[in-house]
Amino acid sequence: MSIFLELSARVNRSVYDAEKNNDAASYQRIASIFSEYEIQLREYIQETTKGEISRIIKKLESRQEISAEELKFIKLWIVGDAEYYTQMENDFHDWLLEVKRIAAEVNKVSAAEPDFEAASRLRAMLEDGKRVLYDISFFLEKKEREAKFTEATLELDAEEKDLLVKLLRKKLASKEF
Repeated sequence: MSIFLELSARVNRSVYDAEKNNDAASYQRIASIFSEYEIQLREYIQETTKGEISRIIKKLESRQEISAEELKFIKLWIVGDAEYYTQMENDFHDWLLEVKRIAAEVNKVSAAEPDFEAASRLRAMLEDGKRVLYDISFFLEKKEREAKFTEATLELDAEEKDLLVKLLRKKLASKEF
């Protein structure tokens, strides 16, 4: 069975179980499956494209110019996860609105005379805010990573090509990179 079919079957089964059980452990199992397959898919991508990336490495080492397509391929190897994540993420605007809503609620509670109930409500809002801020930060880190790569590769000198070769070789050799 292909990795794609295996992933689909496991996710479908786990989502069904989570909906049925409606407990934290079931959803944590789905997250574990996502983590496991994210690693397997990274390895799959590296395995199926290592010939092409090896050819590009040889071009870089011999100081040949690389084409726009080859640079795009390198970009996918190095920051492809960030690029595809930022392209598919569609909640960013909603997260920003949620932070503003929470800030407004904090201001309301802060203006009132605080009591136990208000403090509890405020704690819950802050907990929700931390989760949303994590999502915003994660998204922006991915965008910044992609932008830095693009800026760094506008013009490649010999030293930058050497650095790119080292980075690509490290990715080729590592199952964790």
